[in-house]
Amino acid sequence: MRHADVNALSELSGAGWDVCIIGSGPAGVAVAAELSGNGLRIVLLESGGHVRQDFADALDEVENVGWPRVEDQWLVRNRIVGGTSHTWSGRCVPFDAIDYEARSWVPESGWPVTAEEVRPYLDRAAPYLGISRGTGYNDEGFWKIVQRQRPVPMFDESRLRSYYWAFSRDPDNAREHMRLGNHLPRWAGDDVMLVTNATVCRIAANDDATLADAVEIAAPDGTRFRLGARFIVLCAGGIETPRLLLCSNTTLPAGLGNARGQVGRYLMDHLRGPVASFPLAGTKNLRRQFGHYRIAGGQVFVHGMQMSETMQRDETLMNTTAWLEGRITPDDPYNALKRWARLKPELPGDALSVLRNLGLLTSGARDYFVARNGLPRKIERLNLVAMCEQLPDAESRVTLSDQRDRLGLPRARIDWRVHEQEERSLRRITQLVTEEFSRLGLPVPIADDWIRDDAPLPQDFRDVAHPTGTTRMGRDPARAVVDENCLVHGMRNLYIAGSAVFPTSSHANPTQMVVALAIRLADELKRAAHRNMNICTDIHASV
Repeated sequence: MRHADVNALSELSGAGWDVCIIGSGPAGVAVAAELSGNGLRIVLLESGGHVRQDFADALDEVENVGWPRVEDQWLVRNRIVGGTSHTWSGRCVPFDAIDYEARSWVPESGWPVTAEEVRPYLDRAAPYLGISRGTGYNDEGFWKIVQRQRPVPMFDESRLRSYYWAFSRDPDNAREHMRLGNHLPRWAGDDVMLVTNATVCRIAANDDATLADAVEIAAPDGTRFRLGARFIVLCAGGIETPRLLLCSNTTLPAGLGNARGQVGRYLMDHLRGPVASFPLAGTKNLRRQFGHYRIAGGQVFVHGMQMSETMQRDETLMNTTAWLEGRITPDDPYNALKRWARLKPELPGDALSVLRNLGLLTSGARDYFVARNGLPRKIERLNLVAMCEQLPDAESRVTLSDQRDRLGLPRARIDWRVHEQEERSLRRITQLVTEEFSRLGLPVPIADDWIRDDAPLPQDFRDVAHPTGTTRMGRDPARAVVDENCLVHGMRNLYIAGSAVFPTSSHANPTQMVVALAIRLADELKRAAHRNMNICTDIHASV
């Protein structure tokens, strides 16, 4: 991979690019890596640099007018090489079969691709994400994979079932989740040019808005550049992608891809938060059973629970999961040891934490190295945490604000909606876990006050940095922004990769699906680039 700063764009603009990728997060990295080595000239544009910068962070500020959202946008999206792989939780899981279905109780549900079509791409995504396998572990075969006997009796699977998440591990740093930007030089050859500090302000199109002519780029000092390519792939995330399309309004006042007013609609995220807690006494085995499991090579899985498809269908509920999560104490000895390992101990507190918790360290070493479980942390509270998918809602949306950023572009205006069906799903999984744990003789959680008192969903259930659905995928241009191949409806060379194209959000963290669909899109681009498409051949001469 080659690298240049934005100021080199005056020389690069005439290079005759085949593919321009906007954004170097998980989607952009995967597209670039998959296209590399196929005889294409690829330019990858990143608004930030290799380290976090205040200027780039400020460009992510938004105007929020809907349900409360996380205010620190660095926790939601990252303008830096590698994108949100700098702040993601590392949790990976494929979508469930029901997530692809058109469900009568979920308006606008249904994907134009099937679970079977997507499965190979989920497997191909695994190396990018630092997981050992992409699919095939979310059933009772899980226990063979981790070479264990099932530690708890079976749930009534018409109500609740065990569920498992894989956690990312960076092969260069076992203490980190995969930071994709760090690996890009190994995955991409010299046919990929990474350009940093290059903020795309607008995508220019021809007179009938069927062909993306070029991208207009700003340097941090405001200097503008223009760059053309045969194909443009927008990989900017669930908020920035619709914002950029709406800002690209020179040819069409409503913005590119927005002839039917669909760009920015159907904004979904995940509602996640504590729904119950356990008395700490007597929960050691429970925490081990519903904790971390390691296999050879260091892959870590977590065991939790999912509401059954039967319950979803019978009670018109959203796909919802739950797991145990401990609140770690300030004197947890493992955090103290981590600071010692980084040569930054907090003395004398860290020394006292280690000395006072030698028993926990001893049992923890046995659990970690012999039993291959997770480390037993010192906790002050044990919560049952739940997360559910959201209804696709056309009025939950991203539009353009009257506020402008430093480059003069309208900020994103976010009107995120939550719904009764989601609140009901969170209540129901709490009841199911309580009833099933009681039936099986396990420690029983105590529902939080808002559930026991039948109160409204607390507003501290906020987004979890999974903005989804704002340029949704579908075959009908009146109801979707991109087709089943992620090509913008009505255009010949503008594609979108990332969570913005998801028609529904599942309960699942989106990164594995983001990378899987990016790989699938790269395969489509290889075919498109090598067949005789009716794309103007004089784009480069015009910029």
